[in-house]
Amino acid sequence: MDALGARALRKTRFITAVSEIARNALEHGGGGVMEIYNLERPRRIMIRCRDEGPGIADIDQAMVDGFSTARSMGKGLGGARRLVAAFRIESRPGAGTTIEMEADP
Repeated sequence: MDALGARALRKTRFITAVSEIARNALEHGGGGVMEIYNLERPRRIMIRCRDEGPGIADIDQAMVDGFSTARSMGKGLGGARRLVAAFRIESRPGAGTTIEMEADP
């Protein structure tokens, strides 16, 4: 993100979101793969995190603050979504979860 001239606050927000998604992949998905892309149009950094865990049965419910299957504060997915410029999630029960997030410079 430094090469794109990103401000410190934007970098901190994106890194926080990435950390949360990586933690979810480890705790709920049993691990996974994270890829980082430097997009040209629009000029952004994108990450894609995939796991092959149990998936999310109800994505809408999982995105609501306070919802948790791990007895946590339930701020993870919704919080990550609020911290980035673009957020996409795909999940199927038994087939894992893929999350893509983008950050503006």
